[in-house]
Formats: sequence, C-alpha cells, structure tokens
Amino acid sequence: MYSYTTINTNMREILNFISENPEYVAMFFVVVNACWIAFVYFNKKHHEKELVKLRQSFDLDLERRKKVFEMKANQYELYFKLIDEIHNRHQTDYEKVFLPIMNEFMSSYLTAATQNDIGAETKATIRFSEKISKITIDGFKELNTIQSETNSLRLLASDEVAKLLGEIEELYRQLFELSGNMMSNLIKIDVNNDQELAEKNKNSMMKIGKILEDKVSQLRHQMRIDLKQI
Repeated sequence: MYSYTTINTNMREILNFISENPEYVAMFFVVVNACWIAFVYFNKKHHEKELVKLRQSFDLDLERRKKVFEMKANQYELYFKLIDEIHNRHQTDYEKVFLPIMNEFMSSYLTAATQNDIGAETKATIRFSEKISKITIDGFKELNTIQSETNSLRLLASDEVAKLLGEIEELYRQLFELSGNMMSNLIKIDVNNDQELAEKNKNSMMKIGKILEDKVSQLRHQMRIDLKQI
C-alpha cells in the first residue's frame, strides 16, 4: 500500500512536470481527444452502415412480401372469378340448353316414329348427338381450364389451399362425368319415361354439388388465412 506521503510526493512530481512541460501535456490531451473523437466518429459510421443495411433488408423483405401478397391475391381472385363464371353460366343450363335440345329431338323423333320414317328418326338422333357432343367438348375445355388454373395456384399456395384445390378439381371432374352420363341417358329417360333414372341422376348431381359448395367455402377461408400469414 502506498502511504499518504508517497501519494503526495507523486502528485507534486506530476504537477511539477505539468508546470514545467505544458506543451507536452497539451499535446497529450489533444491526441487523447483526437483518438476519442475518431473512435466516436467511426463507431457512429459503423452503426449507421449497419442501420442502413438493416433498413434495406427490412425494406426488401416488405417489398417481397408485398409482391407475394399481390401475386397471390390476384391469382386467388382470378380463380374464384373463373369458378363464379362457370357456376353462373351453368345455372340455367337445363332450361336454356338441355330442354330446348331435348324438345327439338322429341318433336322430330316422335313425328318420324308416327310416320314410321326410319330415316327421319335416324336424322333426329344424329342431330341430337351432335348438339350433345358440342356441349361435351365445351365441358372438356372448362375442365381443362380449371385444371390449368389449379396447377398454377399449387405453385404458390399453402399446403391447406393446395389440398382443397385438388379436392375441388376432382369434384368438378366427377360433375363433368356425371353430366355426360345424364346427357347420354336423356333419350332413354324421355322415350321410356324412366323417372327412376332421372331421379338417381338428379340426386347424384345434388350430392356432389353440395360437397363442392362446402369445399369452395373452405377454400375461401383458407385463402384468407394464407394471405394474412404473408
């Protein structure tokens, strides 16, 4: 331990050195202050650079998330627009499409049958088949459109959304096949007045339609969740 006398002696020596060499002391303080200022300056610059990098990274992430959100939202909107268009287009199919074709066929066929005109019967059947074939081809196009849109959405959708998209695509495929079977049975139903077959087809269509409606509702909900999590 230093004694009080020793400390006093050291202090006097320091004071004497300062009084005898003021220029060295001043230079020492200048250098120390300069070093301190330089440290503060460069440390500040380093933090500023880090903040700029962080801000840029944050801005880039926000921009990326914004673009992903917009892309998904647009794709989801286009998908439901497609579904709504198909639904609206086929809401009145029976009254505006199938019934006129069926009435025309029955009128021509029954007239030919009454006159025992085999050629006219065949002509009426061929004409009916051609119109049904056109409807079937249009249905194929719609199904392909749904499949194409579904495949595009799978690339950016969440697992839950992708799963529902696949289930909905399969339901539309089943509806398309059932619709084809119903059209094939139209002649049999009307000519033979097979109400049991007509009721069976109707119930099958309604059953699939109800499941489809439920799945589409689930899809809307999952898509909203997917967008919120971006």
